[in-house]
Amino acid sequence: MEITEGEARYLLALRDLNVAGSPPSQAAVARKVGVSHPTALEMIRRLRALDLVAAEALTLTASGTSAALVLTSRRHAARVLAHEVLGLDDEQSAAEADALATSLSPVLARRLVAWRTRNAATAAEPHDA
Repeated sequence: MEITEGEARYLLALRDLNVAGSPPSQAAVARKVGVSHPTALEMIRRLRALDLVAAEALTLTASGTSAALVLTSRRHAARVLAHEVLGLDDEQSAAEADALATSLSPVLARRLVAWRTRNAATAAEPHDA
């Protein structure tokens, strides 16, 4: 399923907020994404219509969780790229990774995650001294 950049931002926000264990409030989602309550409510309704967010609480459905995991993988790879390759500090890397994870084309996103996977595998290999 293709989702918009805005939908992706909300899915990542909901995943991050749900890590604490209990579903977040609509106000918490609005703050995390940086929008007004009515704007957040409109997007949450749209995500529910797409069956990405549960009807009864601000939790991700199985489809929403799957999409959020893909976005999280993209975000992690983008953070590694920004920090380790481009030399940005932690705060800058996190901000750039959030932006990249939701705006990359599917092709570039797949390539970035594949690069990160190869990079991690290479780093884990024992090197001759």
